[in-house]
Amino acid sequence: MTKILVTGGAGFIGAHLAKNLRKNNKIMIVDNFENKGGIPYVNKSDIFVKGDILNKKILKKIENWKPDVIYHLAAQSGGEGAYDNPKKDFLSNGFGTYLLANLAKKINCKKFIYTSTVAVYGSNDKIIKENTNIQPDSIYGISKYSGELFVKQILHNSKVKTYIFRVFNTYGPGENLNNFKKGMVSIFCSYVWKKKPITVKGSLKRFRNFTYIEDCAEILARSLNNRKLKKFEIINLTSSKKIKVEYLIKQILKVNKIKKYKVQISKNTPGDSFGFHANNDYLRNKFPNFKFTTLDIGLKKYFEWINKLPKKTNLKRHHPFVKN
Repeated sequence: MTKILVTGGAGFIGAHLAKNLRKNNKIMIVDNFENKGGIPYVNKSDIFVKGDILNKKILKKIENWKPDVIYHLAAQSGGEGAYDNPKKDFLSNGFGTYLLANLAKKINCKKFIYTSTVAVYGSNDKIIKENTNIQPDSIYGISKYSGELFVKQILHNSKVKTYIFRVFNTYGPGENLNNFKKGMVSIFCSYVWKKKPITVKGSLKRFRNFTYIEDCAEILARSLNNRKLKKFEIINLTSSKKIKVEYLIKQILKVNKIKKYKVQISKNTPGDSFGFHANNDYLRNKFPNFKFTTLDIGLKKYFEWINKLPKKTNLKRHHPFVKN
């Protein structure tokens, strides 16, 4: 039985990942419950340590447990939210990753898997590949890239197999629909759920790649025993479908069978990238025959969950993994 640590394992992506990893593995979740992007969830069968990876006592608990594999997802994970407290963003995403990478090396961890972000690239009107220049537009992108640099510097020449996944916009059940500072898809869906006008912060011509949460979690989980992966990898985790904001909104309304809806435009948020679209050929080479969920199917599955939610500010009891 493999001992796996998932930092940020109670968060949006972390909870889905832990579910995928749980069979035949022993899971430890470390989470401070401060990330507001997802509804927090921890399975009772997992070892749960509430705390911050910047805390020496928490790091000591991890060291004593000595995981075989570390999935490092703990982070301040919102571009707009980073401007509320830049120091905290950098400490969590940069220095926190530095501490955890050093710990992985110290305990001779077999694998270290770090979730970085598309935000490291910044706006780009060309197709992004893994070797595209790094030019982050946001504080968030800078902090996550600093994490990448620490991981590479500390672990590249160690015995620890290291994978960095640059995760593109991910959406789906488990997101906190009351958070309007993270997740373009969840924000627009929340407006429809609450029957309020959709407020778009920036141009309708902006474009993104969107990945359904189950696809993201499955690829991360598959990296655990993927023999195609080299000792050190950097991979764009994306569906590779270029979607404009105006098309995303049309699809959200179509799924809900809404013909007309009020959409209002306001100024863009600090550090917001106009657009990014990536090639995922390298990912498909490493994960052959993987089929991504299309946007229309993903949104349909998303609203099957959303439409069951009560209009409450606290959705803790309504995570998709909680049996009500």
